[in-house]
Amino acid sequence: MKSTEFSLIRRLSSAVVIALATFSQVHACGPFPPIIPTPNFFTSNWNGLLTKDFYKQENLRLWQKLTSEKIPLDDIEQVVYKDDRSIINDIIWGYDDRSTRTDNLFYIYLQNTKDLELADFLSTAKDLEERRNEINSPWYYPSSRDSSYVTGDFQDIIDKCKGYDGTRIKDRYALQTVRALFASRNYDECVEYFKKAFQKIPDENLFKRMALGYVAGCWYRLGNVDAANECFAQSGDFYSIKSSNPVAFMAERNPDNPELLSYIQKVSNDSATFCAIRPVAESVLRKKKVKSRGDWEFALAYMYGEFYSDSRQASQYIRQALQHPFSSDDLRDHARAYRMKIDAENGNNSLLLSDLKWMESKIDLLSPDAVEWNRMMQNIIYIHLVPKLWDKKDYITAILLCGYADNLLNTKQRHIEVGADYTYTFWERATQTQTLEEMRKSERFWNTHDYGSLSFQLMGSLTSDQLIDVKRGIASGNKLFAHLKKYARYDSDYLNELIGTLALREENYQRAVQYFADVSDEYLQSMNIYKDGYLKRDPFYAYPSRWSHNGEWEAKSVDKLLQDSRRIKYRFAERMLELHNQMKYGETADIRGMARLQYAIGRRNSFEQCWALTQYWRGYVGKFEPMLQYWDDNYDRYNNILYDYTETAEHTKVEELYQAEIKQALAMMQSDETKAEAEYILGNLRTIVKHYGNTTTAQRIKTSCDNWRSWL
Repeated sequence: MKSTEFSLIRRLSSAVVIALATFSQVHACGPFPPIIPTPNFFTSNWNGLLTKDFYKQENLRLWQKLTSEKIPLDDIEQVVYKDDRSIINDIIWGYDDRSTRTDNLFYIYLQNTKDLELADFLSTAKDLEERRNEINSPWYYPSSRDSSYVTGDFQDIIDKCKGYDGTRIKDRYALQTVRALFASRNYDECVEYFKKAFQKIPDENLFKRMALGYVAGCWYRLGNVDAANECFAQSGDFYSIKSSNPVAFMAERNPDNPELLSYIQKVSNDSATFCAIRPVAESVLRKKKVKSRGDWEFALAYMYGEFYSDSRQASQYIRQALQHPFSSDDLRDHARAYRMKIDAENGNNSLLLSDLKWMESKIDLLSPDAVEWNRMMQNIIYIHLVPKLWDKKDYITAILLCGYADNLLNTKQRHIEVGADYTYTFWERATQTQTLEEMRKSERFWNTHDYGSLSFQLMGSLTSDQLIDVKRGIASGNKLFAHLKKYARYDSDYLNELIGTLALREENYQRAVQYFADVSDEYLQSMNIYKDGYLKRDPFYAYPSRWSHNGEWEAKSVDKLLQDSRRIKYRFAERMLELHNQMKYGETADIRGMARLQYAIGRRNSFEQCWALTQYWRGYVGKFEPMLQYWDDNYDRYNNILYDYTETAEHTKVEELYQAEIKQALAMMQSDETKAEAEYILGNLRTIVKHYGNTTTAQRIKTSCDNWRSWL
């Protein structure tokens, strides 16, 4: 797997920034659209690598084997690939000079062992390299190179390399001879020398394969493209092959070639190019002598799963792949992750617990790939497991899995960067690094994590009855649940507050009172909707009527703020319960009518002007959707799962119902005094002036309103 470009902290911080950027587009404090990653499963740390990259790593390991296993590969790379000839000569041949001291263990090894054979070879190889660079020739020969460049004089190096009579590094000197002959444009001689020098050297020898690349270049410049292609294939230089179908050409001759396998990974997101490889892969798998059989079977599994929508065939191929060798352990791990994905698509959860534990081990903060493994885990859970579980109404498992995916990396990471200090204006944010626990308790910073998580969105999309069942199920002794609860958030305050809010949404005020009573003040004060003041509006104030504009209801910017908004949801539920009882059992029609009027105002406000009583998110965006890194039609399923009040029938009818309830409440009232008080609550001063001018309410208006006469 490729190493991540940024540290874990920076990656997590970026996620927070994205969430905050989303906030700037809406009127509320979350939830923010959760980010659903779409990683490429068919990839590894080989993805995009070239033959020279593989040669380099193999060469470094061979140098280590030739000298000492204690020498770090980085030190060997510094000497072999980076330092020039003068540095090498100064350090190796002048080791008694203080100016030539070094902490490079490869140099120290050569100094201590006085291995002049290796030292002389390195000096010769660097000499050749520098001379080739002088004529602007790269270290590795590109097949498309123009042959018109100026040649240098390499005869002395050719003679020296040919004159080596040892056996220890005979193959290395033979490679240098081939390079020098090619650089001097002695193409025929180069081909003949290769045949003689490497005749008894095995084909898998690194330096023979490297030399073949230069022989291929000779054939190409001599006009024999077929011979050149054969040599390129044997050397592993896939990109230099001149053929109508280079993939098939290379696969026929060298199916285990790392550059070819790397190329297949590279094009795996291009459906046309990738699927065109299918007959090649099937042909390769009919051969008996294929070392990296797992790679090819994984490729077919990925084709069938991602582009042919055939999860049955994908499952068959991926299981076969895991029984065979891979080109790298990294790709094998990715194949197992993809098997998890396919199992989820097929509804096969028999291995889910063991698979999650295995993948969890990959999300190791000591690994630079932890974030990418977390992305794969989230993709499997969010896209493939949860929707199927939701369809089956297995809400407990779905929510716990979501909570696990939401929190695993952040819990392991511990420290994340949070922003938007509530003591500052929005654009003058303060930022601070906090643990997840500190952010959850903070009365100062936004909690963009818990209230932007998909698990929270899912819980907010249930009924209160369903969420109560979920809370009860979480407490069971299920082994899978026990593991998921290590990371999923399920504390009583978190769940009870949400159940109470769902009860308010359902007008089940008795249940709301019951559950809000068990929520601590500390938790309430840590919630975004509390911290940002969205619960400060008076829910029993008759805000100006809403009017229709382009099919949407809009509100005039009028606020009536509470003096004390502490535990407002609980107090609102209590008051609505009291009004409901007065509507049914009030001693007089006036009492029942006034209760009905206030109940209607409270109900409308709880969904509209004081929306934070029944919702956690509201803004300009008409419909809540998960934030996707790359769009895919498969994600549309969440549009039918996640609750968004602006898309409900209640939203479109709330004003109509409100006006009807107000009309009926006024009709129930009998005394002018009560009717005048009701009209005053509704802000209808003209009505009071016109019809109830002799009431105490009218007299109060007369004494306090300078414009009384203008109403007459």
